[in-house]
Amino acid sequence: MRKGWNPNRRNRNIGTSKQGQGQNNQLVIPKSWPDDRVFWEVLNQPIAIQEKIGECELTFLVEPPRPECFYPCTVADVMSVLEYVPQSDLEGLELIIFRQPTRKQDQLNPVWGRFLYYATPGPHSGTAICIEAHNLNTPLRWSLSLGPDARDELTRLEADGHRIEKRRRDYTIHRTDESVRNTVLFRTLFHELGHYVDWMQSVILPSLDTTSEAEDERLRQEFDSKPSQEKEALAHRYAQNLATQLHQAGHIPFAPQPHAKALLDQGLKPVWFKPNLS
Repeated sequence: MRKGWNPNRRNRNIGTSKQGQGQNNQLVIPKSWPDDRVFWEVLNQPIAIQEKIGECELTFLVEPPRPECFYPCTVADVMSVLEYVPQSDLEGLELIIFRQPTRKQDQLNPVWGRFLYYATPGPHSGTAICIEAHNLNTPLRWSLSLGPDARDELTRLEADGHRIEKRRRDYTIHRTDESVRNTVLFRTLFHELGHYVDWMQSVILPSLDTTSEAEDERLRQEFDSKPSQEKEALAHRYAQNLATQLHQAGHIPFAPQPHAKALLDQGLKPVWFKPNLS
């Protein structure tokens, strides 16, 4: 036996990631097998509020946030904005969800908002736009290696009022309650609504004229096969056009709207919509 040879280490990959070491320790968002819902559909004791905007009947689901988190806009803020949206663009929309992500979800999958083609959060279900709670005590960090779309988004975030700091290893995005409100209420909400309008015009409305399930399925497959960049570009254009119209008309921006007593009586708490800076 040659000197220095260890028979217990015959392969240099033993104990390394190439052989699977540590793969079971990867940080992932857990899933409950008995529950087939996606994690963003799972809400913890949300407050349900029924509201009507023109002819559109909406259900607001507000999940109580953690003490260190807050929602950057109120139910009244969202209603005030949606009142200026064309009724045809709201037709069929059913849910507006205020959602508190878990710490792990916030770390691995942070978002400003989501459009959900069909959500089943408890007894309520349907198409939904989701707004997530934020913790201002932890800045966002983006890689220095950004593609064109991410760089464009970084520019938009800076225009919203976020302070962007380029550091040695990353971009650090410092948020304030005002900058987060600008991003979520006056841009993200319009962006997710743009996804909804795209889906309605590409799938739902054409399917009203079809006569077979096969034709309906073809429409859905064609929509699903569209590149995500194309869908994002359309949603950005919709949001930008709508925001420009409302800016020019003097409808936005506006100061935070007070909580109506009727909403507070249903269980909403003003502290949920105020940042807790420690």
